[in-house]
Amino acid sequence: MAEIRRSYCGLCHPRCGLLLEVEDGRIIGVKGDPEHPISRGRICPRGRLMADHVHHPDRINCPIKRKGERGSGKWQRIGWEEALDEVAQKLATLRDHYGAETLAFTHGTKRTYHWDERRFFNLFGSPNVCGANTICMCPSQAVEYATFGGFTWGDVTNSRCVVLWGHGPSKSDPIYLYGMILRAKKNGAKLIVVDPRRIDEADKADLWLPIRPGTDVALMLGWIRIIIEENLYDRDFVRNWTVGFEELKAAAAPFTPRKVAETTWLTPEQVVASARCYATTKPAVITWGFGLDKQGVNATQAARARCCLKALTGNLDIPGGETLGWSDPVGRIRSQEEMQMNEAIPPEQRAKQLGADQYPFFGFPGWSRNEQANRRLPREYMHPPDADMTCTAHTRPVFDAMITGNPYSVKAAISVASNPLLALANARRTYDALKRLELYVVGEFYLTPSAALADYVFPICSTVETTELWSTGAFCVACPRGIEPLYERRNTYDFWRGLAVRLGQGEHWPWESIDDVWDYMLEPVGLTFDKLLEQKGLFGKREFERYKKYGFGTPSGKVELRSSTFEALGCEPVPLYREMPQSPLGDPKLAGDFPLVLLSGSRFLPMYQSEHRQIEKARKARPDPLVTLHPETAKALDLVDGDWVKVETPLGSVRMRLHLSDRVDPRMADADHGWWFPEREEAEPNLFGVFEANINLLCPDESEFCSPEIGSWPHTALLCRIEKA
Repeated sequence: MAEIRRSYCGLCHPRCGLLLEVEDGRIIGVKGDPEHPISRGRICPRGRLMADHVHHPDRINCPIKRKGERGSGKWQRIGWEEALDEVAQKLATLRDHYGAETLAFTHGTKRTYHWDERRFFNLFGSPNVCGANTICMCPSQAVEYATFGGFTWGDVTNSRCVVLWGHGPSKSDPIYLYGMILRAKKNGAKLIVVDPRRIDEADKADLWLPIRPGTDVALMLGWIRIIIEENLYDRDFVRNWTVGFEELKAAAAPFTPRKVAETTWLTPEQVVASARCYATTKPAVITWGFGLDKQGVNATQAARARCCLKALTGNLDIPGGETLGWSDPVGRIRSQEEMQMNEAIPPEQRAKQLGADQYPFFGFPGWSRNEQANRRLPREYMHPPDADMTCTAHTRPVFDAMITGNPYSVKAAISVASNPLLALANARRTYDALKRLELYVVGEFYLTPSAALADYVFPICSTVETTELWSTGAFCVACPRGIEPLYERRNTYDFWRGLAVRLGQGEHWPWESIDDVWDYMLEPVGLTFDKLLEQKGLFGKREFERYKKYGFGTPSGKVELRSSTFEALGCEPVPLYREMPQSPLGDPKLAGDFPLVLLSGSRFLPMYQSEHRQIEKARKARPDPLVTLHPETAKALDLVDGDWVKVETPLGSVRMRLHLSDRVDPRMADADHGWWFPEREEAEPNLFGVFEANINLLCPDESEFCSPEIGSWPHTALLCRIEKA
């Protein structure tokens, strides 16, 4: 007989409440949990796929070990304990021979716990944790810590003006942020959408700014100039709580409405009207958007300019504005940063972090400065910067070290819920690097193109098969296990602890299960996981303008419009616009051969990143990889809707199906992200078709294309041409 069990979704970042209908250990139905204190019964199309995901026949259900040549598609079954023994022994041998820095790690995007991996690496002694976090929210967090001493979350529902900048939450965050925007609009809020595509949000906007991809910093500096020139800034806040105003004013001075319009594809009238709307409609928020973090040379400066706009307008830490810090008592819960044990990795190992010499702000040099400045604030008000999100090695030098052995040998890597062949730029370099490893270990749900190159693959359980704490600055909610782990699947804590104990870290992993960890983290607020679940969460009491009591967690104690942290690291201290190397203005000659501006990385429901391609219901919704052109552009190229076409940049080409829409500018192309084909052959050279439609093959990662502060590589504003395949 079927029973209803309470659980949660984790098929993207939020942890929405689920009700699972379970019969004989099998999920036969999924609904939203109306009693969940946050999602309140709402789930998106991804959440409805949970049963298909948990019981999919292609799931990895037991550890497997490579049997033939790497990439041959030949495997043998192996037990968990034996596999952990063998991996730990090989890691110990490699560490003894090459040093702990010989081990690297590539991130996934929050389908598993993250702090456990960082704890393991810090205790092991390797600084080489890397991955797609270099282009996904993490740069924005690091920049906000340097500017404010913490990370802001918009109080969208109570805002009077919402700016969506490079962000389409109707596809990426449909339950939470998009719902908040709709409620804010219903309450009379203005909506400004800055996006080169006419996304669904643009249809609801008071102002839509169809900007040329990659030029957002120019528009931000234009806004700053107008806000200062027309005295629309908050003079009291700027005078009392910021440093560097005159330098910021000078940096923005050249960006007249006319110059900004010439750079961005906008009109001077759009530039002026949008700046005035944002500055005069308070309180206001500018949401974080993935579209800015993937802008290559401009990614870091976009985050900096956005910070300056929030501060100039006095929207920091006010109701309806950019809330800053943690609420009491939520802030007293032991944080992920504390669980990471970042103090365990010694200075001499930190100094070996690959990429930190070239991109210091996102490595240990920048993180250490942010962490030290943050110490002036009480921990219950502002947690220190999460090293897993604000301090990583850079993937290019890490993978180069795998290939060349310089500046030292990286011989081993671990990827957990991470598919680097689909997540990182320059996929052929990534392939070459993974092939050269002496040991590659993967923890995964399915056999992916990257996992197909592994020596060992461990089966990771779905979120409904384990527990979790979902904690933000405003709340902490217990996420219960819906079913016991099926087959031989385990959570990532069990994986990392299993390796850690075998490698001599046992005293630092005293909790035998993940449930014990949650009780430990909740101890300061007098709760256990079960008690938190019973009371349906812990909710903070929001206080505002606490900076008046504590100041900001920066070296000056104020908002740093001119960043002393950036300056000390040899980076530009005030926002700076750089024309992309490959753009109509950056390389007009190249633009003659590659006349379209390429936007890559677009997301679409119900898939997430490179996941769910093997789930039939998801595949029916999006059976093929798409590139979108304006009908006029397609007509000029003698192409029709549904054609298979070749999308080509100077780095290479991929094959995609053409989709026509007037929602993109005639001068651009918009390509899907993350495509591979689980139904195809696993063994090389096919590797599930990873080299056919993977748009990351066209994304460069050489230093001339990356932000000099962080190393963010470009997924947008590249030049391409399209022809029939």
